[in-house]
Parts: sequence; C-alpha cells; structure tokens
Amino acid sequence: MRRVRRKAEETREDILNTAEALFREKGYSGVSIADIAAALEMSPANVFKHFQSKLVLGQAIAYRYGERFRAHCDEVEQDTGLPADIRLTRFVDRLTKDHLQKMQNDRYLFEMLPFVFEDPANKGRMYRGLVRDRIAAILDDGMKAQLFREGDPVRDAEVIVDMLTCVLHPNMVKCADLATQSDKAHAILRLVDAGLKYGVAK
Repeated sequence: MRRVRRKAEETREDILNTAEALFREKGYSGVSIADIAAALEMSPANVFKHFQSKLVLGQAIAYRYGERFRAHCDEVEQDTGLPADIRLTRFVDRLTKDHLQKMQNDRYLFEMLPFVFEDPANKGRMYRGLVRDRIAAILDDGMKAQLFREGDPVRDAEVIVDMLTCVLHPNMVKCADLATQSDKAHAILRLVDAGLKYGVAK
C-alpha cells in the first residue's frame, strides 16, 4: 500500500518535534540526523531536504523554544499595576526560578538556547532581546512615575541584562551553584535598584 503524500510543512513539523524529543533525552551532541530519520522511519536524505544540516535543525528548535519564551515573558510580566521597582524584582525573580527549573528538568534543551543568541538569520540574540525589552518597559514606567532617576531605559536595561548574565544565560547557569542563584539575583537587583533611584557615583 502506498503512503499518503504529506505536505512539506507537516513533514517539517514532524522532524522538529521528533528531533526536539530526542535532543531533550540525549542532548544535541548525542543525536545524529540518522537517529532522527530512523525515529521517523524516513531516510536521512529526506531530513536534509528540509534542514540542510544538524546545526540548522538545532537552530530551528532553539528558535521555536525562544518563541515559547516570548509568550512566557508576557505571562510573567503581568504586575503592571505595581510600582516599577517591585515589578522588576518579581520579573527577574520569576525568570531566575524558571531558568533553574528548566536547568534541572529540561537541561539539554535549555543548553541549546545559545543557538538563538548567535543566529543573526533568525533575529540573533532574540532571547537576550526579549529580557532587555521587558526590563526597558518597566524602567520606562518607573522613570515616568519619578520612582527612578531620568535616563535612557533601553541603555540602562542593556546594562542590567549584562549584570544578570550570570543568573540568566544558559551557559552560565549550567556551571553555577544552583542553590545560590536566587540569592545572587537578589544581590544584583539591590545594586540595580540603588543605581536606578540614586545614580552611581563617578
């Protein structure tokens, strides 16, 4: 009996879903295109027809993961009625805890996120940009309410993201002491709060 011909989009989605499941289980380096093809009962050539290389496939999965993270950021930053300093603390605290949970329960896929950071073709550094934009929006509200000193919210958000890299970037989280990550994030936020409200002496 002949197989029903499927649309290219459906086959592509099947490849993505199967590859993601295998990467979650064995890690990026532990899975080959041949493994993915075997799980789908298709030839490796058919996988390559949709994704030119394993790297391109990994980037597509990481990008899709990043899109889910975008939706998650929208859910996390819902405290719009609270003062900006509390919103900033809650936003970073929730992200830190979310990252710790992913590191413990979904480590292999979480570690693939740097593919998004260095992928200019797919809006490179998207993951960082999402965090920066949410923080910039909070700072802008705080400046307008005169809770924070006047400044450039986007520039200040860039600096804050740099400071938080040690608790938010997957490459840093994977080699950190997970038991102290939340405390470290709060210590950084105390410095950030002081700088936003009172400035930094030069």
